Amino acid sequence: MGHKYDVVVVGGGPAGLAAARAAAEAGVSVALLEKQPAIMAWKPCGEATSKGTFETAGVKPKSYIVLKEAYARVYAPSGKYVEINELGYSINKSAFLQAMAERAAEAGAAIRVREDVEAVTRKPYGAMEVKTRNNIYEASVVIGADGYNSTVAKSLDIRERSEPIPTVQYVMANTKLENWDAVRFYLGNSIAPRGYAWIFPKAGTIAEVGIGTRGVPAKEYLDKFIARVSSEVQGAQVIDYRGAPVPIGGLIRRNVVDGAILVGDAAGTVIPFTGAGIHSSIAAGLAAGKVAAGAVRDKDNSERRLREFDAAYEEPWGRRIRDSLRAMRVFERLSDQDFDELADVLTPQDVVGLANGLNVRSVAAKLLSHPRLALKVARALMG
Repeated sequence: MGHKYDVVVVGGGPAGLAAARAAAEAGVSVALLEKQPAIMAWKPCGEATSKGTFETAGVKPKSYIVLKEAYARVYAPSGKYVEINELGYSINKSAFLQAMAERAAEAGAAIRVREDVEAVTRKPYGAMEVKTRNNIYEASVVIGADGYNSTVAKSLDIRERSEPIPTVQYVMANTKLENWDAVRFYLGNSIAPRGYAWIFPKAGTIAEVGIGTRGVPAKEYLDKFIARVSSEVQGAQVIDYRGAPVPIGGLIRRNVVDGAILVGDAAGTVIPFTGAGIHSSIAAGLAAGKVAAGAVRDKDNSERRLREFDAAYEEPWGRRIRDSLRAMRVFERLSDQDFDELADVLTPQDVVGLANGLNVRSVAAKLLSHPRLALKVARALMG
């Protein structure tokens, strides 16, 4: 069967749902195709995000989505930590995505689950064809929000992918956490080489305990981390065990071609230092949806026209991703001793700035006065 839409969005995650809503609100016809049988959180995720994420997504922080407010602690290998008192949300990500889907549907987007895209091609007359196992869709613009192993990217011969970090996460029941109001991050080569481990409290006695590492087996280091925090997880049971690559290498260069825009994990719209991608990918989806709708109205789906996405996404997200990547490259070379020293020097605002690609140079200037970290960290950050 053939179906015609102005815009077809492939993938029902944060980026895809935002793109579908934005394009539909701009007055064009939109179909969103999701290969899974439901719009929900299939990829493992810490499921914590900022309050600003809800504002960007246009979703109200209702009680069925927000499990609790939480602050953050970032731990050095010695156990010293920096406490960040700015409150964010621990969420039910599936409920959050379904609320986003509700907004997209209200705007007029047609959402189709169990539509596994097999190929995307550009027809000689300029239209884009999207073939699923069940149907064929035609559109002026395709937005690929279908994850790290994007079928849209492969079909259109986009081979570049953002550098991944393997992640593994357990959801554990019957945990005995010391603090149920803080999401916790653990840095250090002895804990998570070139990555970090995390503990995110959820509802009841449930917590998410995960790790991302590079160059070493993530599962092996997660089990070592579990042993490190054994007093808090003794007797706990793993009720969900999943892993996935997270793109932390920054934005790919070729994220736009004739007839298509890539967003989300497919394009690397993820904050490298933290691996956080919900907020930045929603922003990418909104920008892509608006640009796609404008291209439809102008009857111009060329790469030149769709490149307006890059300009729309650059401030503040493109710059933040690049600055966060630079900070990550510096920190991945640090020793455990360096992390311990930084825990004594950095303020909560410094940590937030470095992690999110904000005010990186001002943090670097502060570290210039430190005799040992000046050369190793500060000058490298200033680049």
